[in-house]
Amino acid sequence: MATIKKLVCLANSRKHGGRCVAGIEINSNSWIRPVSSRPGHEVSAAERQYSNGIEPRLLDIVSMRLIEPKPIAFHQENWLLDPSVRWQKEGRVGWGELCLLEEPSTRLWRNGYHTYAGSNDRVPAGQEGTVMDSLKLIRVDGATINVDHSWPTDARLTVRAEFQYGGSFYSLKVTDPVCEEKFREQGIGRYSLGDSFLTISLSEEFEGYLYKLVAAVVERAKVEPNGRR
Repeated sequence: MATIKKLVCLANSRKHGGRCVAGIEINSNSWIRPVSSRPGHEVSAAERQYSNGIEPRLLDIVSMRLIEPKPIAFHQENWLLDPSVRWQKEGRVGWGELCLLEEPSTRLWRNGYHTYAGSNDRVPAGQEGTVMDSLKLIRVDGATINVDHSWPTDARLTVRAEFQYGGSFYSLKVTDPVCEEKFREQGIGRYSLGDSFLTISLSEEFEGYLYKLVAAVVERAKVEPNGRR
């Protein structure tokens, strides 16, 4: 049965030419990822924008009409969106409210599997049966944004977030488009972030692996202490 959900937007990241939007529901404190009925499940611009054409920003409180849960394997957070109803902005949360949503964990799924340019950034698809969720909100004391070419022959710069969490080192690709654009414009280099929240998403299978991605970066220095509702 269709229902209205209000969630704190904690990801509006790149996916298949559209976006992957996700957040934590206000009432249940559970993750929700609205998805389309298309094969890639990406959310189009028309489906995710407010009535004034503006994109949901990180930390917006967004009201949306969802048709039914649509879990796919370990993507248990998926809900089928209603494309006929525009999303509405109901307010914003600040740093203090964001802290209440933190999900401390000992590790980000399974570790020990790396790409050429990353570290602990993927999980073999054969182990996906041990994965029970695909979204985590974590807090890090600091992180380094590394902008470089993933391969010497790559023309486009890749943005990665490097950080310590739960005693392990991670270097994960960033798919937060605002963060990507900001640091790509600054060029090849390493840039420091202070106290931050990161939304970590586990991708669908691609060439035998599930990839850990930084779907959102929220730095404390850039956030209001308290929200507005």
